Amino acid sequence: YNPAGLSLLTRPEFAASYTQHLRGLSDNSGLNTSFLGYAQPLGGGRGSAGAGLQQFSLDTSLYQEQTFFLSYGNAAPLSLGIDGLYWGANLKYLRRAFGSLPEASNAYSGLGTTGMADPVLSGSRVAGAADAALGLLYRMKKNYSVGLNAVHVLSPDIGFGAGTTERLPLQLKLGADYRSVLSNISLQYDTMRSPTGSRDHRLTVGTERWFPWLLVGNIGARCSLGIGSRNYGQMTAGLSYRSGRIGIDYSFLMPINTLTSIAGTHRLNFSVRFGPAREEDESVQAVLETMRRLKAGDIPELKPEAALPEPQKVTVQDHLNRARFLETEARYQDALNALGSALALAPQDEKLLGHQRRLNFIAVLTPSLPAYKTDAVQAALYRASMAYLSGKDEEAMGQAAYALNLEPSSKQVESFMLQLELATGLKRPRLEPAKEPDLRVAKALTVALEALEGGRYDDTIAHSREVLAIQPANITALENLGIAYFAKGDYQDSLSAFEKVYSMETAPARRAMLARQLESVRKFIRQPKPQPKPAAAVPAKAPAADVRKAYQEGLDLYSAGSLEAAGEQFRKVLEMDPGHAPAASALKRVQQELRSR
Repeated sequence: YNPAGLSLLTRPEFAASYTQHLRGLSDNSGLNTSFLGYAQPLGGGRGSAGAGLQQFSLDTSLYQEQTFFLSYGNAAPLSLGIDGLYWGANLKYLRRAFGSLPEASNAYSGLGTTGMADPVLSGSRVAGAADAALGLLYRMKKNYSVGLNAVHVLSPDIGFGAGTTERLPLQLKLGADYRSVLSNISLQYDTMRSPTGSRDHRLTVGTERWFPWLLVGNIGARCSLGIGSRNYGQMTAGLSYRSGRIGIDYSFLMPINTLTSIAGTHRLNFSVRFGPAREEDESVQAVLETMRRLKAGDIPELKPEAALPEPQKVTVQDHLNRARFLETEARYQDALNALGSALALAPQDEKLLGHQRRLNFIAVLTPSLPAYKTDAVQAALYRASMAYLSGKDEEAMGQAAYALNLEPSSKQVESFMLQLELATGLKRPRLEPAKEPDLRVAKALTVALEALEGGRYDDTIAHSREVLAIQPANITALENLGIAYFAKGDYQDSLSAFEKVYSMETAPARRAMLARQLESVRKFIRQPKPQPKPAAAVPAKAPAADVRKAYQEGLDLYSAGSLEAAGEQFRKVLEMDPGHAPAASALKRVQQELRSR
């Protein structure tokens, strides 16, 4: 169609279509068109190229038209200073032919047969000519596009008879489109010289609407109405299905006020995209569902900013911080809603769109993991989810495989693993079936972490020692011990545990943080023991407001992805209040994420 549109392709694409025209004609004529095409982005700012073949036939061999395409499209040169302008060209070879007809030797004069040879039908049965088309497309930033397509630029002569001329007239098409996330409205004007010598004019208006179904694909519906000179009129309607790779389209066309008692024209199209989708392409697809919910008002916590008093206005970062906090609590559907609120305030933020795609994937598979602190399988799924959200696909695959290894019969975990394979293109690692000691370790570690976050340090120590009795070099259990002993004020035992962790750790960032943590513990050990004093004279702990502020600063750093700085901040909170369970838990989580880097 408009070859300038080739410039917008991001992946190789193959398409095929078949059309049956005007079914039910009274003479039982069979009119159909077939099309095959392939387009390939060239990369490096070199645009896209394509090739195709289209064939129209009447009763298969009675009459045929073929069009061979070579096409190219690219963005306009930067020197023009027009961002969003694209151009393209089609080089075509047109060929048409007809079969052997009895009328060739017995011409019809208009009143009856003459018994003489027909001067056209008895001549050459094949005619061909070169042709070209040119296109322009301009996509404005505010959702508007305009296009111009000039067809039959060379006015090719496709006449059959010797000495006869049958040139195709230049056809101009001008279109405009308004697009939103879920819909399009288009207007097109066509003009060309008609067979009567006058000019034909046509005006068509069309619209489409998309209905996203996550993990299934998107369903589209569209319709149009066209009117024009010489009593032209046509209505169309269609349905489409789109997934990441496959597209299927059906359309129905019915003429108005001309042909009657027919079943209209039917067209079926199939397309396949190859290679991985660009991150932003998949992000746009993933955000459709959230945008639909926003438009429908299905997210109760989202309110128009103007409706809030000035001091209460919520920023993008506020919504993002809440989303990250909900992610760490394994409340992925709630986190998705909060991120949708952030996107409503910053819909063009590519980083948010990219995170939206990943969070959408997790929220559909596991809206929440309520028992991730006590159930070993859910804990492994939690680690897999958090790794995927951080862009660590291989780690996510490993944790999901570990979850499946712990409970091979779980349909939820198997479904999670299967969808993760499809999303990442990675294959699941093959692990040996978990043995009973490994299952006990996984359960004990999960319960120990839950106890640590709940401030039940004696339970943390008991379950961590249960792990170490089976696996003496388990770093996670040793870290649990170090934090729990530190929170209880048993600094010497805490130092011993952290020294063992430090001796086994190999990651530079983790070793640096552990070194600072060891120094903090040693500082507490070196402090002189306070002499007993009357209760009124006991030094007060840091003010609760200061502790809360320091803890919030740590959360902000964590949300921004500054893990080392967040870890330092949580460590300061523990220095201010050694019994601050949330800070101890957050520090533990930061250390785990640093280890997996």
